[in-house]
Formats: sequence, C-alpha cells, structure tokens
Amino acid sequence: MAQNKLPDWKVYWNQHDNIEALHKMMLEMDDTLRRIEAEFSCKLLSGDHLLIIDALEERIDELESAKSANPVGVQGELF
Repeated sequence: MAQNKLPDWKVYWNQHDNIEALHKMMLEMDDTLRRIEAEFSCKLLSGDHLLIIDALEERIDELESAKSANPVGVQGELF
C-alpha cells in the first residue's frame, strides 16, 4: 500500500459523536486501525498509531466532559 496523506486525527475523530461507538473502537483498536488503513488505502506506522489513539482518547474525553456538564440533555431543557 502506498502512503497517502493522512488527515489531522483530531478533525477525523471530531466527526464522531457517539461515545459508546468510540469506546468500542478503542477496545477493538486492531480492527479500528485496519479499518482506517482500508479507508485511506495506506499502511499506518507505529507513530501513526500513537497519533490516532491519542486523538481518539482526547475526543472521548471531550464528549464525556460535555455530557457531564449537561447531564439533563436536550429534551430535559424543553421542560
């Protein structure tokens, strides 16, 4: 596989808002990395793995912080 230009992983993970799905991707990291390689038609290096994992962890933390800051949710705000 040829090495293509890879995205900014923070921007890539910001497209995902489902915390449960992100946790599952983190738990199944080998599958996640293979899926990313297929998506970008490239072979990831160990440095790429670290950047991907770091950005994924950061995204999960952001979503969990936002969730705890607003535990009521949108429907609760209507009442």
